[in-house]
Amino acid sequence: MKFLIWAGTGFAALAWTVMIAITASLANWLAGSTDKAVGGLQAISQWPVPAWAGLWIDPALLAPIKAATVWAMDLLITATPWLAPLMAWVAPLLWVIWAVVMILLVTLAVAGHFLVGRLRSAKFGSSNGSSR
Repeated sequence: MKFLIWAGTGFAALAWTVMIAITASLANWLAGSTDKAVGGLQAISQWPVPAWAGLWIDPALLAPIKAATVWAMDLLITATPWLAPLMAWVAPLLWVIWAVVMILLVTLAVAGHFLVGRLRSAKFGSSNGSSR
């Protein structure tokens, strides 16, 4: 049982580490490419509505949807200058969260290890006929 506790802990730690590493890499990449993102957002907001969209969506709704999309893109464009420094803090914050979760995970594994040991000794200690 102790082996299962530590194997599960190792698997959870590995999965958690991989997830944080990928997310931190993505955050670093996003922080470094905010200038390119502004150009991309401006290009997206200028795309014309495709003709086939009228077949799937009521044409009266296409104009408000396009206006809402352009508004959202403009909002992102204006927010990009202060989002870039914020994105630089995401990766270090993710690693701090990783460390806190790892400490909690190892603490739970140690507690489970000792709890299984106590339960096993209590189970075998009472069944061998000794009177303490």
